[in-house]
Amino acid sequence: FSVADVTLAGETKRAIVAPSNGRIFLHVRVPDDGWLRLSLGMKPESWDKEGNGVYFFAGVSDGRAFEQLFEQTVNPFANASERRWIPVMVDLSAYAGEEMDIVLNTRASGKNIPPDDRNDMPLWGAPEVIRR
Repeated sequence: FSVADVTLAGETKRAIVAPSNGRIFLHVRVPDDGWLRLSLGMKPESWDKEGNGVYFFAGVSDGRAFEQLFEQTVNPFANASERRWIPVMVDLSAYAGEEMDIVLNTRASGKNIPPDDRNDMPLWGAPEVIRR
């Protein structure tokens, strides 16, 4: 993992550059009316190279169990409309006041697609927990 300023389609964000099969933990106390705000993307050098995209999914864990709250496959090679930052908002209000790990996961390929990590270069753009 590394952190860098990354520009996609003219928009720059501070991003976590993740491996195609990775997991990131962000430990937080969820505020009242808390939301996870972030963007998904793939590094531009992957856009014109073969591959079947990256499966992004996120959720929360109390250390005993993981609850998935979000999932999306991003494949800018097959879908030119995904050659940008894709905004995501995830409602965390059910966990208000609790100490939780937000877990950001990436997997080679989409759900129910055979693994293919060719040219997978996933990005988590500017993840933050906000009050809405």
